[in-house]
Amino acid sequence: MNGRSAHRAARDLVGALRRQTARVGSETPSVRGADWRIAVVASVNAGANTVTTEDGIVVRRWESYIAPAVGDIIGITQSGGGSWGTWGRWAAGPGLQAIQTGTALMSWSAVSVATMTVTFPVPFPTTPRVFVNLASGDGAVARWSARGYQKTPTSFLAYVSAPASASTTTGTNIPVDWLATIL
Repeated sequence: MNGRSAHRAARDLVGALRRQTARVGSETPSVRGADWRIAVVASVNAGANTVTTEDGIVVRRWESYIAPAVGDIIGITQSGGGSWGTWGRWAAGPGLQAIQTGTALMSWSAVSVATMTVTFPVPFPTTPRVFVNLASGDGAVARWSARGYQKTPTSFLAYVSAPASASTTTGTNIPVDWLATIL
């Protein structure tokens, strides 16, 4: 092998080693360090507190990622050791509302039970817990009780009732406060 061929072979070898080192470094978390990117949730692994992205990465959910759902656009981060984590969904549209509150005005005439469907301003990803309270009422209405039932991710039925010993009564524009949460 002449001097010129040996020099060319050495130069080609150095170039190949540089390219290989760059490729391995870019694909190895312990070499390149921590990283983050955007991903889409393909499945929710509830028992393991993980989600799997559309490209097959299993990602541990942080406590702040409430009610994950297929199709969520999430930010994922990878540690230098290769572990993946997600802090939760990225804002899109109205976003997730973990707690919603409101007041429904209910009216009824000469009954001991009244109901009204209340629709949440923003649908929940799962059925929330609902707490209901009569905010005010005069006379016999002040002794009535309230609760929420037939709950769905989009609404619940506000149910108000007179005490067992009371007779029927009438209420007009009685404020019924409610709180719904998935926390």
